[in-house]
Amino acid sequence: MYTMLFKRETETSEPRRTQILEAALRIVAAGGPDAITFRRVAERAGVPLGSLTYYFESREDLLREAFRLYLAEAAAFVRDVEEGSRSHTPSQVIEMVMAIMRREFSDDPAMVRVEYELILYAVREPELAREFNAYERWMETKLAGSLEKIGAPRPIDAARTIIDVARGFEIERLTHAGAQLEDLQRRLSLVIDALVNDRPAEPRNLRRRRAQQANRRRRSAS
Repeated sequence: MYTMLFKRETETSEPRRTQILEAALRIVAAGGPDAITFRRVAERAGVPLGSLTYYFESREDLLREAFRLYLAEAAAFVRDVEEGSRSHTPSQVIEMVMAIMRREFSDDPAMVRVEYELILYAVREPELAREFNAYERWMETKLAGSLEKIGAPRPIDAARTIIDVARGFEIERLTHAGAQLEDLQRRLSLVIDALVNDRPAEPRNLRRRRAQQANRRRRSAS
Protein backbone atom coordinates (compact mmCIF):
# COMPACT_ATOMS: atom_id res chain seq x y z
CA MET A 1 0.00 0.00 0.00
CA TYR A 2 1.21 3.48 -0.80
CA THR A 3 2.75 4.68 2.45
CA MET A 4 1.84 8.33 1.86
CA LEU A 5 -1.86 7.64 1.46
CA PHE A 6 -2.92 8.94 4.85
CA LYS A 7 -0.22 11.58 5.41
CA ARG A 8 -0.07 15.15 4.31
CA GLU A 9 2.48 15.00 1.54
CA THR A 10 3.04 18.73 1.84
CA GLU A 11 4.55 18.09 5.29
CA THR A 12 6.95 15.38 4.18
CA SER A 13 7.99 16.26 0.62
CA GLU A 14 10.21 18.86 -0.90
CA PRO A 15 8.21 22.06 -1.51
CA ARG A 16 9.13 22.25 -5.19
CA ARG A 17 8.01 18.69 -5.84
CA THR A 18 4.67 19.38 -4.18
CA GLN A 19 4.38 22.62 -6.17
CA ILE A 20 4.84 20.64 -9.38
CA LEU A 21 2.26 18.03 -8.37
CA GLU A 22 -0.31 20.67 -7.48
CA ALA A 23 0.22 22.34 -10.86
CA ALA A 24 -0.30 18.97 -12.54
CA LEU A 25 -3.58 18.51 -10.70
CA ARG A 26 -4.77 21.92 -11.90
CA ILE A 27 -4.02 20.93 -15.46
CA VAL A 28 -5.83 17.60 -15.02
CA ALA A 29 -8.85 19.44 -13.60
CA ALA A 30 -8.95 21.72 -16.64
CA GLY A 31 -8.15 19.28 -19.43
CA GLY A 32 -7.78 15.75 -18.12
CA PRO A 33 -4.65 13.58 -18.01
CA ASP A 34 -4.06 13.97 -21.76
CA ALA A 35 -3.36 17.66 -21.18
CA ILE A 36 -0.29 16.85 -19.08
CA THR A 37 3.13 17.61 -20.57
CA PHE A 38 6.33 18.40 -18.70
CA ARG A 39 6.56 21.79 -20.37
CA ARG A 40 2.97 22.73 -19.54
CA VAL A 41 3.33 21.65 -15.92
CA ALA A 42 6.62 23.52 -15.54
CA GLU A 43 5.00 26.69 -16.85
CA ARG A 44 2.00 26.31 -14.55
CA ALA A 45 4.22 25.60 -11.53
CA GLY A 46 6.65 28.39 -12.39
CA VAL A 47 9.69 26.12 -12.19
CA PRO A 48 12.49 25.23 -14.63
CA LEU A 49 11.66 22.42 -17.04
CA GLY A 50 14.62 20.44 -15.68
CA SER A 51 12.90 20.23 -12.30
CA LEU A 52 10.36 17.80 -13.70
CA THR A 53 12.92 15.41 -15.10
CA TYR A 54 14.77 15.58 -11.77
CA TYR A 55 11.73 14.47 -9.77
CA PHE A 56 9.81 12.33 -12.27
CA GLU A 57 10.99 9.69 -14.68
CA SER A 58 8.09 10.06 -17.09
CA ARG A 59 4.78 11.75 -17.72
CA GLU A 60 3.05 8.65 -16.30
CA ASP A 61 5.16 8.84 -13.15
CA LEU A 62 4.17 12.49 -12.74
CA LEU A 63 0.47 11.66 -13.14
CA ARG A 64 0.58 8.82 -10.62
CA GLU A 65 2.29 10.97 -8.03
CA ALA A 66 -0.12 13.85 -8.63
CA PHE A 67 -3.10 11.56 -8.08
CA ARG A 68 -1.43 10.19 -4.95
CA LEU A 69 -1.06 13.71 -3.63
CA TYR A 70 -4.77 14.27 -4.26
CA LEU A 71 -5.65 11.14 -2.25
CA ALA A 72 -3.32 12.11 0.59
CA GLU A 73 -4.80 15.59 0.89
CA ALA A 74 -8.38 14.29 0.62
CA ALA A 75 -7.73 11.75 3.38
CA ALA A 76 -6.15 14.43 5.58
CA PHE A 77 -9.22 16.64 5.20
CA VAL A 78 -11.60 13.79 6.04
CA ARG A 79 -9.56 13.09 9.19
CA ASP A 80 -9.73 16.75 10.18
CA VAL A 81 -13.52 16.82 9.72
CA GLU A 82 -13.97 13.60 11.66
CA GLU A 83 -11.80 14.78 14.55
CA GLY A 84 -13.82 17.98 14.78
CA SER A 85 -17.14 16.17 15.01
CA ARG A 86 -18.51 13.94 17.76
CA SER A 87 -20.91 12.39 15.24
CA HIS A 88 -23.23 10.85 17.85
CA THR A 89 -26.49 12.01 16.22
CA PRO A 90 -27.83 11.70 12.66
CA SER A 91 -27.63 15.47 12.18
CA GLN A 92 -23.93 15.44 13.11
CA VAL A 93 -23.21 12.66 10.61
CA ILE A 94 -25.02 14.68 7.94
CA GLU A 95 -22.99 17.75 8.86
CA MET A 96 -19.77 15.75 8.60
CA VAL A 97 -20.61 14.68 5.04
CA MET A 98 -21.79 18.18 4.15
CA ALA A 99 -18.54 19.71 5.43
CA ILE A 100 -16.61 17.54 3.00
CA MET A 101 -18.95 18.44 0.12
CA ARG A 102 -18.80 22.16 0.90
CA ARG A 103 -15.03 22.01 0.83
CA GLU A 104 -15.11 20.33 -2.57
CA PHE A 105 -17.57 22.68 -4.23
CA SER A 106 -16.98 25.93 -2.38
CA ASP A 107 -13.26 26.01 -1.68
CA ASP A 108 -12.02 24.39 -4.87
CA PRO A 109 -14.71 23.21 -7.33
CA ALA A 110 -12.19 22.24 -10.02
CA MET A 111 -10.71 19.57 -7.75
CA VAL A 112 -13.95 17.56 -7.86
CA ARG A 113 -13.16 16.76 -11.49
CA VAL A 114 -9.74 15.44 -10.50
CA GLU A 115 -11.24 12.57 -8.52
CA TYR A 116 -13.25 11.35 -11.48
CA GLU A 117 -10.26 11.69 -13.78
CA LEU A 118 -8.33 9.66 -11.20
CA ILE A 119 -10.97 6.90 -11.24
CA LEU A 120 -10.90 6.67 -15.03
CA TYR A 121 -7.12 6.73 -15.13
CA ALA A 122 -6.91 4.01 -12.47
CA VAL A 123 -8.84 1.64 -14.75
CA ARG A 124 -5.57 1.26 -16.70
CA GLU A 125 -3.26 1.52 -13.67
CA PRO A 126 -3.76 -1.45 -11.31
CA GLU A 127 -1.45 -0.06 -8.61
CA LEU A 128 -3.24 3.27 -8.54
CA ALA A 129 -6.58 1.44 -8.56
CA ARG A 130 -5.54 -0.48 -5.43
CA GLU A 131 -4.57 2.75 -3.71
CA PHE A 132 -7.84 4.44 -4.61
CA ASN A 133 -9.79 1.41 -3.38
CA ALA A 134 -7.80 1.50 -0.12
CA TYR A 135 -8.79 5.14 0.28
CA GLU A 136 -12.44 4.27 -0.38
CA ARG A 137 -12.43 1.42 2.17
CA TRP A 138 -10.72 3.68 4.71
CA MET A 139 -13.34 6.38 4.20
CA GLU A 140 -16.15 3.82 4.48
CA THR A 141 -14.70 2.55 7.76
CA LYS A 142 -14.50 6.07 9.18
CA LEU A 143 -18.10 6.83 8.24
CA ALA A 144 -19.31 3.40 9.39
CA GLY A 145 -17.89 4.07 12.85
CA SER A 146 -20.03 7.19 13.15
CA LEU A 147 -23.10 5.39 11.80
CA GLU A 148 -22.67 2.53 14.24
CA LYS A 149 -22.69 5.01 17.12
CA ILE A 150 -26.09 6.33 16.05
CA GLY A 151 -27.60 2.85 15.72
CA ALA A 152 -27.27 1.84 12.07
CA PRO A 153 -27.71 -1.97 12.09
CA ARG A 154 -25.45 -2.47 9.04
CA PRO A 155 -22.94 0.39 9.31
CA ILE A 156 -20.62 -0.63 6.45
CA ASP A 157 -23.52 -1.00 4.00
CA ALA A 158 -24.93 2.28 5.30
CA ALA A 159 -21.59 4.04 4.80
CA ARG A 160 -21.30 2.78 1.23
CA THR A 161 -24.85 3.92 0.50
CA ILE A 162 -24.15 7.43 1.82
CA ILE A 163 -20.93 7.69 -0.19
CA ASP A 164 -22.84 6.60 -3.30
CA VAL A 165 -25.44 9.31 -2.67
CA ALA A 166 -22.69 11.92 -2.29
CA ARG A 167 -20.93 10.75 -5.46
CA GLY A 168 -24.20 10.87 -7.35
CA PHE A 169 -24.63 14.47 -6.29
CA GLU A 170 -21.06 15.27 -7.35
CA ILE A 171 -21.77 13.98 -10.85
CA GLU A 172 -25.06 15.88 -10.95
CA ARG A 173 -23.33 19.09 -9.87
CA LEU A 174 -20.56 18.67 -12.45
CA THR A 175 -23.11 18.62 -15.27
CA HIS A 176 -25.75 20.85 -13.71
CA ALA A 177 -24.36 23.91 -11.97
CA GLY A 178 -27.78 24.71 -10.50
CA ALA A 179 -27.74 21.66 -8.23
CA GLN A 180 -27.77 22.95 -4.67
CA LEU A 181 -26.02 21.53 -1.63
CA GLU A 182 -29.29 21.95 0.26
CA ASP A 183 -30.75 19.26 -2.02
CA LEU A 184 -27.98 16.87 -1.00
CA GLN A 185 -28.56 17.67 2.67
CA ARG A 186 -32.25 16.84 2.31
CA ARG A 187 -31.47 13.56 0.54
CA LEU A 188 -28.89 12.59 3.14
CA SER A 189 -31.42 13.23 5.90
CA LEU A 190 -33.91 10.86 4.26
CA VAL A 191 -31.31 8.19 3.54
CA ILE A 192 -29.70 8.25 6.98
CA ASP A 193 -33.10 8.13 8.68
CA ALA A 194 -33.98 5.04 6.61
CA LEU A 195 -30.61 3.38 7.25
CA VAL A 196 -30.61 3.98 11.00
CA ASN A 197 -34.20 2.83 11.48
CA ASP A 198 -33.85 -0.19 9.19
CA ARG A 199 -33.89 -3.57 10.87
CA PRO A 200 -33.14 -6.85 9.09
CA ALA A 201 -36.26 -8.89 8.37
CA GLU A 202 -36.62 -12.08 10.39
CA PRO A 203 -36.01 -15.31 8.44
CA ARG A 204 -39.22 -17.01 7.32
CA ASN A 205 -38.70 -20.11 9.51
CA LEU A 206 -38.19 -17.89 12.57
CA ARG A 207 -41.41 -16.01 11.83
CA ARG A 208 -43.22 -19.34 11.46
CA ARG A 209 -41.94 -20.58 14.83
CA ARG A 210 -42.98 -17.32 16.50
CA ALA A 211 -46.47 -17.64 15.00
CA GLN A 212 -46.76 -21.27 16.16
CA GLN A 213 -45.68 -20.32 19.68
CA ALA A 214 -48.24 -17.50 19.75
CA ASN A 215 -50.97 -19.92 18.63
CA ARG A 216 -50.05 -22.42 21.34
CA ARG A 217 -50.15 -19.69 23.97
CA ARG A 218 -53.60 -18.61 22.78
CA ARG A 219 -54.93 -22.22 22.89
CA SER A 220 -53.48 -22.73 26.37
CA ALA A 221 -55.06 -19.53 27.59
CA SER A 222 -58.45 -20.64 26.31
